[in-house]
Amino acid sequence: MPVWLIRSNGDRIMLQNTVMSLTTKNTIVETPLVNRQGNVKEEISIDDWDINIKGIIVSTSMDYPDQEVFELSELRKSGEALGIENARTSLVLDGSEKVVIKKLTFPPLKGMQHIQAFEMDLSSDLDFKLIIE
Repeated sequence: MPVWLIRSNGDRIMLQNTVMSLTTKNTIVETPLVNRQGNVKEEISIDDWDINIKGIIVSTSMDYPDQEVFELSELRKSGEALGIENARTSLVLDGSEKVVIKKLTFPPLKGMQHIQAFEMDLSSDLDFKLIIE
């Protein structure tokens, strides 16, 4: 399933041949009740989405896909929040929600010079407005 990462200047980078996992959790405080059975559960916050994307970059020229690897590496170095478009993320992320790259890995892939595997860990990122009174 393809994933598009969108830079703030509008440039779009398509990641093909990917699989994705999405994980989030709620922070809940449990308070025991005196002389009663059970706990009172209070939802304190909802964590960001952790997104893991695994995929492969395939060069059509049968050479190593050095340009695509360089572009992904530069994208991680930019440190900017990126837009994301994908059928699965559109179901769980708010339209204004962005993602930041936390980790990028290029694991070895034996016997294929024109293919490079990659793995990215991303985290959802919401814009906050700071109001100083």
